[in-house]
Amino acid sequence: MARGKFNKRGGGPRLDAENADEIEQRNARLAELEERRTQRRAEEEEDEDEEGGGGDEGAAAEQSGEATSTPAAKPKPEKAAPVTTAEDHKRNMAKLAEVKKRREVAEAKRKAETEAAEQAEEDRKKQAAAVTGDDGKKKKKEKEVKIPKLDKIQIKKMKPAQMKEALKLRGLEIQGNAKALTDRLLKYEAAR
Repeated sequence: MARGKFNKRGGGPRLDAENADEIEQRNARLAELEERRTQRRAEEEEDEDEEGGGGDEGAAAEQSGEATSTPAAKPKPEKAAPVTTAEDHKRNMAKLAEVKKRREVAEAKRKAETEAAEQAEEDRKKQAAAVTGDDGKKKKKEKEVKIPKLDKIQIKKMKPAQMKEALKLRGLEIQGNAKALTDRLLKYEAAR
């Protein structure tokens, strides 16, 4: 891949060499890197041998002069699933039962609170209806009476936002462009 001025992918020290000295330096760096890599791999293999504990295969290979080529050649010991005793099982089941009881109590409490809140809301609505009388229907009639009648000139001078507010007051649909709003408002006022 080309490493240009605007190429952001190329990183690290360059290993391109132009003369013999640079080639020697490059080769020395590469050899050093390779040596570190092999040293690190050897240490990892030793750590795995110590953790695995089954040094029979490794010891036999070392005595015969053979070395394992890759760490993947060694079989990895499988971890056994933890075994629970009967006592642990009973303890876990008791904890589970306690959690279920707590959830049931919390659910019952939440349900009672929501029912109480709904009942309080219904009582408040009934009291408000008793104060206004006829469940607030008088207020709606009064609002309808208070709506001013608009003539054609006033409607044509209105902006769309004003027309939408007038349509809302009259309980009409407010969707559409300015022409549709004007037509709807004119029809309503003409029929009024």
